[in-house]
Amino acid sequence: MGSKTRYSRPLILALALHVMILLLFAINSFFKPSSENALPTPDIINATIVEESQGQPETKQKPVEESKPEAVKPNQEKVDASKAKAEMEKAEAAKAKAVAERAEAAKAKAEIEKAEAAKAREAAEKAEATKAKAAAEKAEATKAKAEIEKAEAAKARATAEKAEAAKAKATAEKAEAAKAKAAAEKAEATKAKAAAEKAEAAKTKAAAEKAEAAKAKAAAEKVEAAKAKATAEKAEAAKAKATAEKAEAAKARAAAEKAEAAKAKAAAEKAEAAKARAAAEKAEAVKAKAAAEKAEAAAKAKAEAEAEAARERAAAEKAAEEAKARAAEEKAAEARAKAAALDSEFKKAIDAIKLKTNRSWIRPSDKTGLKCTIRVRLMSDGTVIDATVTSSSGDEIFDRSAENAVSKASPLPVPNDKELFARKFRSFSFIFEPR
Repeated sequence: MGSKTRYSRPLILALALHVMILLLFAINSFFKPSSENALPTPDIINATIVEESQGQPETKQKPVEESKPEAVKPNQEKVDASKAKAEMEKAEAAKAKAVAERAEAAKAKAEIEKAEAAKAREAAEKAEATKAKAAAEKAEATKAKAEIEKAEAAKARATAEKAEAAKAKATAEKAEAAKAKAAAEKAEATKAKAAAEKAEAAKTKAAAEKAEAAKAKAAAEKVEAAKAKATAEKAEAAKAKATAEKAEAAKARAAAEKAEAAKAKAAAEKAEAAKARAAAEKAEAVKAKAAAEKAEAAAKAKAEAEAEAARERAAAEKAAEEAKARAAEEKAAEARAKAAALDSEFKKAIDAIKLKTNRSWIRPSDKTGLKCTIRVRLMSDGTVIDATVTSSSGDEIFDRSAENAVSKASPLPVPNDKELFARKFRSFSFIFEPR
């Protein structure tokens, strides 16, 4: 439709120019002088030569002079008429020539304008083709760049995830090691504390035993002093009064017996207390040892459980990583398979479009071995919106016939996959090269 609009105005101008030229030729033929009037008829002038003589009177010359103007006058009018007619014809011829020259100039100007328009159109088409090619190349480059950036981002994301997993694993292992170390240190501290408490208990026991021995010695010395005093008092009393001494002796003897009994009782009680204390200390030591062994066993069991849990977590993380890697590989394989299927479907659709377009093509005369690139825009059902030659074959008639063939083949066979149609067939280009 656009090509018809482009050529309609120059065609109308050319037709108008030809009609004007034909009219000029008709006018020229209509006003062309006949061959009889082409050359004026020579006028015959009758003249009489009279010789003047000296003796002849003037009256004889006068009739001749009067008759001459009468004979010349009709011929002069005829010459003037012929001359005026010739001038008129000459002016008409000049006018017709000027009109013809103007028509020729207009025709030449129209031809020049037509050539300029064709040249401008060709330049515009070439620029449009270059622009479309540049746009397509830019789009392809942008798409390729986007794909590369997407792959790089996916790779960087996978690397980051792997690094994060390794870092988390290392952190977990470090935490587990720190926890195990803390548990070991705690067990060691507990064990050291128990040993220190045991040593303190032994030291306290030794100090208590030493204090008891000193106390017993002091008591024994006191008893001995009291005994000596009693003996002295008894001797003194015996010397003073025998009865008093006897009573005193009996009393001292009773006191001594009582002291001996108290001393024996105290010693027995002290032995019992020491024995009970030793038993309590032994029981406490056994209990502390059992608690330490139990704590050590619990810490060991806890450390082993935590190590086992860490191993299980590591195994689970490894399994998760492997599953993730397998899923990514399966997804990539699926994407490759889908891309291959879409590519195959795209090629089939392009071949079907070329076949239908070739069948719809009406071959111009003597147009063989030519090809051009056509950009086509489609609706979702394959209906052609427009078809434009982006890379010309060099023959305008062939290019227009190719565009008409695509429009005539509408609707074109397009794939049912909506994603493939949106990506590849909403607007696409193909090489039209009929066989």
